[in-house]
Order: sequence, then structure tokens, then C-alpha cells
Amino acid sequence: MQLQPASNGEALARSRGLTERDMSLLSYLDRHRVLTALQVTRLLFGSAHHARHRLTALYQRGVLARFRREVWPGSQPWRYTLGHVGATVHAAATDTPLPKPSAVTEKVLRLAHSPHTEHLLGVNEFFTHLAGHARLHEGCALGQWWPETITADACGGIVRPDGYGEYTDPNGTLGFFYEHDTGTETLHTLTDKITKYAELAQAGIGKPVLFRLPSVARERHLHEAITRRWPGRLPVPVATFAADHPAPNEPATDAVWLPVGQTRRRALTQLPAPLGAPAHRVPRRGAA
Repeated sequence: MQLQPASNGEALARSRGLTERDMSLLSYLDRHRVLTALQVTRLLFGSAHHARHRLTALYQRGVLARFRREVWPGSQPWRYTLGHVGATVHAAATDTPLPKPSAVTEKVLRLAHSPHTEHLLGVNEFFTHLAGHARLHEGCALGQWWPETITADACGGIVRPDGYGEYTDPNGTLGFFYEHDTGTETLHTLTDKITKYAELAQAGIGKPVLFRLPSVARERHLHEAITRRWPGRLPVPVATFAADHPAPNEPATDAVWLPVGQTRRRALTQLPAPLGAPAHRVPRRGAA
């Protein structure tokens, strides 16, 4: 993990030669905080080898910082975030205050040691899969990808989704709230979240809620809990995807989503939306 700060003069020198793609990477990391090399590959590169080579070069110049934990056997893949040079360059490019070296160091240390970081990487894994699929398929686009903080602000504090996205393919566009469940919360907590999404819909922001669940068994139990709580019509559309679904390598855009109350899995853009919901009711905050 590289934490040695650079002066503003050194940052200028180390930032020479940054490409447009490098600047896009800095923007992604500023907004989404941490990415693995594979996630960066999906977003910006044509090959994993090229991505790893460039990430290493940017790390060595202090543009990026990286960290990983020792696990047995071996080690985790590197987790990349903004280093002092990268944070300074991005702030200068976006006309925001230049960060103090100590503030950048603190952010990196918190990410490296926070138990929430793996959950954040799981959320980013989902959205980078969508973005990567869109890069490779004509007529597809991840038009919006908001992190938790921006999404919660747009929701007025009623609910705090893990993210918000809008995905387009030839079948149409779906705007949705995303919940990345790792199995640590109770089913009661998950159904309580649906109550809050219903409150949000009553405030005029009704969107489908997508839950990624760790197993088909947990998916089944959640569907049962939801139908017990709402034996009639659901207050908002809810669909789930199980990580160990019989075809776990299918893209998240394909027919892997099971709407609550139905028995057939659907493709992402074929999921039901709230009746009468406008296409873009969530306040616009810019693309990913």
C-alpha cells in the first residue's frame, strides 16, 4: 500500500502523460471509491493484461493507491483507489478544493481496514458487469450508475439503497434501485426495506427494487417472507437474483431475475415497473 504523499509540484510532474482513459479511471474512483483490476478492465480496457500493466504504472507514480489482505492460501487481488496524485489531479480537473495529503491517506487506510469495503466491491462488481456487457454489445448502455451516497441523497433519507442504475438494451430501459445482500441481515430487515421503498414511491419516486442474494435458498426464503407480509399486490416491484443460480455465469442482463409473485425469470429490461411511473423520476445527477 503506497501512502507517501507528493507535493503539488511533484503531483504535477507525476501527472504528466495521463491519458483520457486515465482521467476516466480517476473519475470512477472518485465516485465509486475502490475497484479491482478486473472491474477496471470491464469499464475501460480491452484486456486484463493491459489493465494490470497500466494500473501498476499509475500506482508507482502515486496516481493510485492499492491494498489487499493476506488470505490463505495466497493473497486477495489488489484493490485500487485514488492516491494523492490522482486525488489532486481529479480535484484540479473538476475545480474542487485540492485534498490534503493526510486526508487522502486517511481515506486509503479506512478503505483498507473497513469491513464495509468488501460489500462496496460487491456492489461495484454488479455495476461493472453491466457496464462491461454494454461496452461489448451494440444498443446497450449503463446510462446511470450512482453510488450509495448520491442515491441516498436523491431519496431524501427515506431509504438508503446500495446504488441506482439505468440500463438500456434493444428491449428498452429500466431504472432500478439495487440492494447487494450478503446474507448478514435478517429477512425481516430486508422486508422492512421494501416498506421504505413503498414510502419512496408514494413520494413520487417509484422504481423496481433489485436484490442480489447469495443463494437460491435465501432467495426462496425472502420471496416467502415478502408474500407473507404482502399477500396481495406488492407496494413496489421487487425482483431477485441468486449468486448460485443454476447458471451463475449468465450476465446480469439476461433472464436471471425472478420477480416476486412470479415463477419465470426475466431479463433485466423486461422486469415490471410501477404502473404509471415516469421513465426518469429520480433527480438527474449525471452518468457514471
